[in-house]
Amino acid sequence: MNSLGWMQLAAFFGILIIVTKPLGIFIFQVLDPNGKTFLDPILRPTERFCYKILKIDPKKDQNWKSYGLSILIFSLVSMLFTYVILRIQAYLPLNPQNLPNLSEHLAFNTASSFTSNTNWQSYAGESTMSYFSQMVALTFHNFASAAVGIGVAAVLVRGIAGDRLKGIGNFWADLVRILLYLLLPLSIVFAIVLVSQGIVQNFMPYTVATWLDTAPEGLAQQLIAQGPAASQVAIKMLGTNGGGFFN
Repeated sequence: MNSLGWMQLAAFFGILIIVTKPLGIFIFQVLDPNGKTFLDPILRPTERFCYKILKIDPKKDQNWKSYGLSILIFSLVSMLFTYVILRIQAYLPLNPQNLPNLSEHLAFNTASSFTSNTNWQSYAGESTMSYFSQMVALTFHNFASAAVGIGVAAVLVRGIAGDRLKGIGNFWADLVRILLYLLLPLSIVFAIVLVSQGIVQNFMPYTVATWLDTAPEGLAQQLIAQGPAASQVAIKMLGTNGGGFFN
């Protein structure tokens, strides 16, 4: 490794050390239903709206059984949601390459993998998934599976700390707050950084590029994939999800 590489490594660890404590404090505030963050003036109305629409009482504690059951119900419904989208993607919008529906086996494998955040991808994104499937079916789970994982970690800490007499929190409130206050803001910032560095983010059809050199059989062409990649890459990296936008 050259001197520039060592400098980059040192800068990475320096930034990591600097943000560790303030980010940790912020996550603690997010995971406290009564916690206050600097984003409250902007996001608190949206949070209340989510509770109202979903009919959630964020202050209602759950025991470990009801919290676990909530996770299973949410995971099952969201997995079926993703499975259905992948099975009918040919009939849905945002499919400029007219990609076909996924087989039942591949759709099930992908939906279960993204639901459980097991980092398994057995397809090439640019030749299999429409933009709609990437955004609505897969990116949704990049957020949801990460939020569920953070919620489970929080429950474990609450249980060990024993700071609650009757329950360990409310899964639905944890889910809303983690998505709204933590993952969405970080992903927006990260996606903007990625776009500024040249990561593609559009809804254009794939681009056909012709080589400048002449191949033996004539002019050679290359298909350059397009799509809303930066927005998915951001949460994929933050949530440690497998399944990249491209192969």
